[in-house]
Amino acid sequence: MTAEEFSNQFDVLYNNITSNQAPGLNEYEKSVFLTKAQNEIVKNYFTANSKGNNIGQGFDDSAKRQADFSCLMFTKTMNSIISISGDAQSKIDSRSIVFSFPSDVFIIINEAISISASTNSKNIYQVIPLRFDEYTRLMSKPYKRPLKNQAWRLLNYGATSSSTTTRYAEIILPPGVTFTAQNNNYYRVRYIRFPKPIIVGDLDGLSINNYEYGETPSPASGSTKAKFSGCELDPIIHEDILQRAVELAKVAWTATGQDNLQPVMQAGQRSE
Repeated sequence: MTAEEFSNQFDVLYNNITSNQAPGLNEYEKSVFLTKAQNEIVKNYFTANSKGNNIGQGFDDSAKRQADFSCLMFTKTMNSIISISGDAQSKIDSRSIVFSFPSDVFIIINEAISISASTNSKNIYQVIPLRFDEYTRLMSKPYKRPLKNQAWRLLNYGATSSSTTTRYAEIILPPGVTFTAQNNNYYRVRYIRFPKPIIVGDLDGLSINNYEYGETPSPASGSTKAKFSGCELDPIIHEDILQRAVELAKVAWTATGQDNLQPVMQAGQRSE
């Protein structure tokens, strides 16, 4: 759907549900509800057992689900290790090597490290993400290293050597394995990118996630806000987003007093 189609169909469904009794919504309000619905659906559809996933199919369970996420799937390859400023407390594990993590990551699918074993061969290590409590449990065991063909990853957030705050990944390799910064060695992440907001019209100077309405993706001169309109997800999922956005708008209009908070709380249970 185009931005105009999203806006018009939202009005039709919203007025149909509320019998024209609810106050009209402006373009900013409709964009807020559509963006919230989009983010909910992406998270719910990724996991088969989410409360908002009615057919119980996750990311890899059907061709439709793969199409749902096709426009958001990206791969990032990193060849260089970064330095962490300050003392060893900046890293969780002093043995780890550190890579900058993509800033637009929404959901991680899989990740691997490739290290050259010789001129014509490589060793691929599957990167296993660890919860922090799981890392603590593993550190209490006699063998405190990943298994063969595996590496551990801990996600962190802090200051890098360039004095900027960023998200980074600490990778712990198996014993005897060394990563050197060169073109044939890399750390690769496949992930679902955080979706751009759905913007259906002029926001009257406002923005959503630092985006404002417009056709030019790059910020205008003197502005830090990027321009976007419509929805970047595959059209196969647009009807689902529209229906959920209208549900959220209906709940928000219905819960006008303290006695009507229950519908809002129930709707929020799907924001996983």
